[in-house]
Amino acid sequence: MKENEKAVQKEQITDFLLLILRISESEVKNSTDFNEAFRKRLKFQKKTDYKRFRASIDLLDDTEYGIISAFTYQLGDLKNKNDDIGELNLRLYGILNAVYLQMNAFEEIATLLNYSSRKEIQEIFTQLDIYKLRGIAGSHTVDYKYDKKTLLDNPLIHKTTSFRIVQTYLEKTGKKIAFVDENDFWAEYNLINVLWEYEKIATDLLINIIRFAIKKLIPKKQGRKEIEDRLNELIPKLIDYKKLDKNQNYGQKEYTTLVKKLSAQKK
Repeated sequence: MKENEKAVQKEQITDFLLLILRISESEVKNSTDFNEAFRKRLKFQKKTDYKRFRASIDLLDDTEYGIISAFTYQLGDLKNKNDDIGELNLRLYGILNAVYLQMNAFEEIATLLNYSSRKEIQEIFTQLDIYKLRGIAGSHTVDYKYDKKTLLDNPLIHKTTSFRIVQTYLEKTGKKIAFVDENDFWAEYNLINVLWEYEKIATDLLINIIRFAIKKLIPKKQGRKEIEDRLNELIPKLIDYKKLDKNQNYGQKEYTTLVKKLSAQKK
């Protein structure tokens, strides 16, 4: 993407799923049994599946706003000096839940389109660190079950355990979200890093699902190539979420200001 070129938001890519929905709807809107005609046009199983499809698309966009906020401010804005530990925890739980809900939306969309099975999508996500972090911090904190690999690597630990957040390490950038379990087993995550790993996987999956849906549901005579060309035009311009980090920018400014202040004192 060129330096002065406006970045494409991810929801502009998600809109292609809505476009497919609108094109399909326009073809059957005058049908006697609209719901049945719409079901057949979309090749869904149930008459109400188009509503589930639309709800899942909306969920992709809605949760993305939370993920964008996480990339921008992580667990809190460094400019805000309130040091509210409650906000740190609320944002941690909210971010992890937003990611988990988005994973569910991907599962629904992929299943409805017959892109893949629900299990295949789940297997993509369960390997990610943010999925493990969500399990430790956001859903199974006191009844967490280790995966087979962890148990093989650590044969002396219990399969089911409980975790405590090490609050002394919890701060706004989320650079070191640390936990200790009842085996004295230590787990540590960097929020930006685990988000970035997820975001790359999720974006690639979204693009692949859209390409699949276009080929499956848009006939060539209805402008399939034009739609594919437009998608291909937008993808290289997608926003780089790592550049959203305002806490990093603020930290750099604070450091520069401090250096200048110390230099002035020496003179």
